[in-house]
Amino acid sequence: MSEILSIVRKHNEFRNSCLNMQVSENFLSMEAKEALSSDMASRYSLEIDGKEAYGGAKYSEEVLHTTEKLVSSLYGSKFAEVRPIGGHIASEIVLLSLVSRKDNVLSIPEANGGYTGYEGGYLPQMLGFKNYHIPYDDATQEIRFENLEKLMQVTSPNLLVLGQSFFVRHYDLKRIMEICEPHGTKIAYDGSHVMGLIAGKAFQKDVLEYCDVLFGSTHKSFFGPQGGIILTNDEDIYNTMSRNITWRSMDNYHPSRVAALGVAAEEMTRSGEKYASLVVSNSHSLGKELNDLGIGVRFSPWFSETHQIIVDSHSLNKSGLDYRSFSERLEENGIIVDREGRVGTAEISRYGFNNMHEIAELMQRAVKGERVKDQVRELLSQISLKY
Repeated sequence: MSEILSIVRKHNEFRNSCLNMQVSENFLSMEAKEALSSDMASRYSLEIDGKEAYGGAKYSEEVLHTTEKLVSSLYGSKFAEVRPIGGHIASEIVLLSLVSRKDNVLSIPEANGGYTGYEGGYLPQMLGFKNYHIPYDDATQEIRFENLEKLMQVTSPNLLVLGQSFFVRHYDLKRIMEICEPHGTKIAYDGSHVMGLIAGKAFQKDVLEYCDVLFGSTHKSFFGPQGGIILTNDEDIYNTMSRNITWRSMDNYHPSRVAALGVAAEEMTRSGEKYASLVVSNSHSLGKELNDLGIGVRFSPWFSETHQIIVDSHSLNKSGLDYRSFSERLEENGIIVDREGRVGTAEISRYGFNNMHEIAELMQRAVKGERVKDQVRELLSQISLKY
């Protein structure tokens, strides 16, 4: 037997026995997995001036254009770009299209949960723009609008990028647009963590009304394969982005990935609203349940409006734990969370599970040092994929 396949099977067995509450992951349906592992996985496809550049690619191109229509319809956008092979690549394409060298860009600071890639040594250094931090109130998870207006006057940015890795609250997009408009500043919304919630109309319903571009990854709250999408209602922006893909930011777009994304978009079209509503409800409930059981969760009493809650590090310290040891102790008991204090509800919500008291109790017992692995497996045996 292949050594690698042996490891893969061990991984499958391990993850199938765990309750996944990782904020940056979701579950692929059997249909999406079939598309992802199809013959398309080893094929190329590329259009130049609207014509196939490879022979034998007619079905790959049909999948591409059908998926574009599905995704565009799902989000209510005029244009959808589904070729980016990751959320970070989608971000690069957007920045290449909207920002020139020496331009100024504003984004949420990493210290307040913003994406690390927008910090100085990463995308700004690569693409030659200057990044400034959007004034942000960490306690309320809100933008400081008065300070933002002052910063805009000083920096005159070409682009303002919204979105966070630690993402628990929506933005007042109308107010942001009113601040940006006099400066001619475009607004890009990095929805990597909340793309599924936006598609399901459970979060930031007005994003394409007030933002020039919505983009993000397709494997977090959206239940597709790893990849990225970009959406806009502006034809000029769309055309510029299309020119910035082939041979600039990427080449082959991985046809089997696009096929799996199309399947996920069909699934999201059928059941996305019920799924996304349950995700948001479960996050709030889980935050309250954990808080009541002594595992502090930030931003009480509202806790979260998305697919994630953020555990209070000071609360863990009282139990002799930090974020890493908290994660490791849960993993020993078959519960997967990240090493940064975030706990996600997207994947468990796809199973239609809504008893957050049971999960919170299992987490609390594990934190106290009890073994609950058998109870976690029993819980898993009682649920099956619903959305």
